[in-house]
Amino acid sequence: MNYEALQAAWASSGNNPSAAASAYIMAEAQAELSQRSSHLRRMLVFAGVMLTIPLGLMLVDLLTGQVDAIDLRREWGLVPFALIPFVALFVIARRAAPKSPPSGTLLQTFRALKADNAAARLRIFIIGGSMIVFAPLLFVLLNQIVATGKMAPHEMQSAAIVLGGALALSAVWMIVKYITQLAPERRHLDALIAQYEAN
Repeated sequence: MNYEALQAAWASSGNNPSAAASAYIMAEAQAELSQRSSHLRRMLVFAGVMLTIPLGLMLVDLLTGQVDAIDLRREWGLVPFALIPFVALFVIARRAAPKSPPSGTLLQTFRALKADNAAARLRIFIIGGSMIVFAPLLFVLLNQIVATGKMAPHEMQSAAIVLGGALALSAVWMIVKYITQLAPERRHLDALIAQYEAN
């Protein structure tokens, strides 16, 4: 939504838009919230599938006892490495998922948008916290794989650069999104709610 235009229109109508204008604003907000909720559900399902595939392969490797089977005594880093993303996914689904779109007043609609914004900011903190734990664990795991002879030292350097670079780019993307999208959106919504409550 264009929050700057919405705030300007709200102020220009004396913080008291007509019933038609109110209905339009609510319809726009509900459509935005529904779209965001659907997108998040698809992303959670996709992430769940992508995390389950390598975990399933690890279990098959453990159960079949291949020559290069995983030795959890020496490669214990694989356990938290596999579980941390699942924990983050679970916490996001339980604590940082948007609620159902409101069907009441404009104030409820603005508050629902603010709650959705807060959920998006919380998701960034959850993922960022997971990455902080994940990064040193990645280094430990790569060293364990080298120690078991499954990876050469030079291959470890390449893997560290690729995987570390992916983590760094993800962190930069989340910071940029927070600063350029979520923080301004929160300010606009706070202003709209303050104007509504002062009316």
